[in-house]
Amino acid sequence: MNQKLIDIYADLVICKGINLQKNKSVAIMTGPGTYYFARALSKSAYRNGALFVQVLLDDLDVLSERLKYQDDEQLKHNPAFIKALDYEMCSEGWAYIRIDNTEDRLDHAPLISEKNQIHGKAKREYSATRLKKTMRHQLPWCVVCAPGPRWARQVLGEDATTTDLLEVLKPILLLDQEDPLDAWDEHERKLKILQQRLNDLHIDSLHFKSPVTDFTIGFTPQARFIGGAEVLPDGIEFFPNLPSEELFSTPDRNRANGYITTTKGVSVLNCKTEEVRLVFKDGKVVDYSAKVGKKAMDSFFSIDEGTKRIGECALVDESSPIAQSGLFFDSGLIDENASCHIALGDGYPTCLTNGDKLTTEEALHENGCNTSLMHIDFMVGSKDMNIMARTREGRDVQIMKMGNFTF
Repeated sequence: MNQKLIDIYADLVICKGINLQKNKSVAIMTGPGTYYFARALSKSAYRNGALFVQVLLDDLDVLSERLKYQDDEQLKHNPAFIKALDYEMCSEGWAYIRIDNTEDRLDHAPLISEKNQIHGKAKREYSATRLKKTMRHQLPWCVVCAPGPRWARQVLGEDATTTDLLEVLKPILLLDQEDPLDAWDEHERKLKILQQRLNDLHIDSLHFKSPVTDFTIGFTPQARFIGGAEVLPDGIEFFPNLPSEELFSTPDRNRANGYITTTKGVSVLNCKTEEVRLVFKDGKVVDYSAKVGKKAMDSFFSIDEGTKRIGECALVDESSPIAQSGLFFDSGLIDENASCHIALGDGYPTCLTNGDKLTTEEALHENGCNTSLMHIDFMVGSKDMNIMARTREGRDVQIMKMGNFTF
């Protein structure tokens, strides 16, 4: 593998992704198969002034054994040191990096769906305070991917290597540019221009239409589209996702009607799903099916009421480098930046102009923002997707034709 390129990538995540500030600490979540990149990130963090770096291991194979041998009450247990770490991360402004488990998801013992749902729900409830701060962009965070041999073979074929996949990811991550940090600044400028155009339309609703979708979603007057870099309360910018191609907003949790079908596979509770068809009425899923993963969707929808409503609506042009590659990466991070998508579950208060004032679940709901322990993106875009916007002034404006922006 090209270690120099890996180090450049690590520097991009540390300096642009979380925009690490001197004497701040970093937590990195990784699976066993991508530990090499967690190590590169750690070294880069220390080179760039980190106070402390903590690498956390998410081992799905070990989790499989826990699910197999523990009862429901045991699975709900979380040790006190996790709460202490969450508290320190919140109080000291730690940055958080999660390396998507694309590698380890391909090689682990089976996960018992019902027990995994109980374990996952308890884990998220235990860390609810930190997760809420993350959703409100009060802490710097970044989700990234790292190539590995299993993932390379899945994406590119049996003869592919980690190096081959890294070469594919280079233009997607702008690592092929002379200065990737400057390249991401320019990319951010272009995203902000599109963001402003969307917000200038004063969108009241969007109608998604394709051979497998006929769906309308509404927005409150406070909703706005954002994308690319986010801003912390102290004014420091960071990129929650690398890569980042989407422009997204928080829709009205009560205004979704029709049916919408996923066009790419999605991992739900660490289980694969395909061609999930969701039927909505007045914002809520009232019926659903799946070609693959119906059981995982059953478990997902049983976590809380918020999983049945939409927390995010994102627009992505099919001309993005990811979409143009023609590849399916089986990575929520990368695939969501190649395709329009919705997220079931928790909404982003930061997408509402008055979001910083909404401190209770009741206030969030009154302003249309959904709440949930979960937030999972479901890709629904395609090259035959058309999207029509209805403005608050009553005009109809086509914003996407055959998967590409038209406005």
